[in-house]
Amino acid sequence: GGDSDKDRTLGVVKCEFAPAGSYAAGTWPTGWCHKLDAQCQVLGVKDNLCGKCTPHGSGGFKLEENVAGLRWNGASFDDNQIGRGTYQAMNICTLAKYGNGGTIGDVPTVKCAGYSQRGVASQVHWYGNCRKGRSSEKNCCSNAELLQSGFDWNK
Repeated sequence: GGDSDKDRTLGVVKCEFAPAGSYAAGTWPTGWCHKLDAQCQVLGVKDNLCGKCTPHGSGGFKLEENVAGLRWNGASFDDNQIGRGTYQAMNICTLAKYGNGGTIGDVPTVKCAGYSQRGVASQVHWYGNCRKGRSSEKNCCSNAELLQSGFDWNK
């Protein structure tokens, strides 16, 4: 196969592979994703949302991914309604700590906060730009209500 034009022949191709799930360059949304490592497990994180886990505060954790941003199931998180004490920030922390559908033990505090950083701009994201406590949007907005045990982030 091929077209009918005449090109120079390929003389060299350089290829590199990283172990599946390793932190490496790649396209959105799978590239630049930190593995769930021993540090995450020590901190009680079930899903690191592609972020690097570090201890934070009194028994808490911080997730950070500055190249491509935090994300879950192919989407990032809304950059609105993400500051300290928002339900969206508290819910993202719950998703990280217990995993999708998890049983919630300790509840997130109003000290939970998210911040937009460089990362990949203008990506598809989970909707979170609604008023805190807006129960009519609880099935579509991550800032509407606090998650309950058995939650499904996909809904």
